[in-house]
Amino acid sequence: MTRVDACIHRNLQSDIMMIPAIGHYIVHSGGKRLRPLLCLLIARLFNYRGDRHIPLAVVVEFIHTASLLHDDVVDSSDQRRGNPSANGVWGNQASILVGDYLFSRAFQMMVADGDMAMLKLMSDVTNALAEGEVLQLSRTFHLEMSEAECLEVIERKTAVLFKAAGEVGAHVAGQSEHTIARMAEYGMCLGVAFQLMDDAMDYLVASEEAGKPVGHDLEEGKITLPLIHAMQSDPALVERVHTIAERGGYADDDKSWVRERVEAAGGSTFAMQRANDYASRAKSLLPDVDSAVCKLLADLADFSAHRRI
Repeated sequence: MTRVDACIHRNLQSDIMMIPAIGHYIVHSGGKRLRPLLCLLIARLFNYRGDRHIPLAVVVEFIHTASLLHDDVVDSSDQRRGNPSANGVWGNQASILVGDYLFSRAFQMMVADGDMAMLKLMSDVTNALAEGEVLQLSRTFHLEMSEAECLEVIERKTAVLFKAAGEVGAHVAGQSEHTIARMAEYGMCLGVAFQLMDDAMDYLVASEEAGKPVGHDLEEGKITLPLIHAMQSDPALVERVHTIAERGGYADDDKSWVRERVEAAGGSTFAMQRANDYASRAKSLLPDVDSAVCKLLADLADFSAHRRI
């Protein structure tokens, strides 16, 4: 990870000073680096001893960081990981343009790597991310959202980068197509579990505990699994959510009222159970070997489904 951080620093260099300023600000703002960590661990799992996984792990992180810069503008977010968001500091235009720079820098790095398979993978991932963002936007205040539709958004918008990280690690280690597919699926399951926990915490924990604003998913029109589950057994909640949708946001005590009803109906608990299901599936895809790295990957799956931050 030290080498990954050094590679990030090298590839954020630009004589346009706003680019490294914003890039470093968001990259070093407290993120967990789970995606590059996943690349490194899976490459290590298969005893890879080369260097290719370092810049490719940075590619994954740059694509993720670019998507965060764009997300915060789309969501009008003024905080990220307990700090002012980049668009809150530099403005929306700068955040969008530096996000574009990170996307293009990632593709320059893939061209330098010279592996058409990796270039195709990341092209597909970037396209899937864009589709996921548009899909989520098209389902704003979609009150008939099903669990399957919710999971589709998660897979396209969040889990696809975890899937790519798993695939990269196995690919650079020279594994078979079957093994690469299993590690990609491991990453996908871990990513879904991670996002489901995010969705649960939006209704469950305080902002101070989460280190970021919570309770805003519905206000932004995001119909996530805790709310979907709770509305199935609470007609009063359904009526209140319809009112919020018609108004286009919260008023008065809407946020606290909705959070209490979702919790009373077991919405967050249900989402966390689903997260645990995905974490268990992820662990089942790991090779049956007794190694410290394999245990770390199993622990990472458990962390994704039990974290509070």
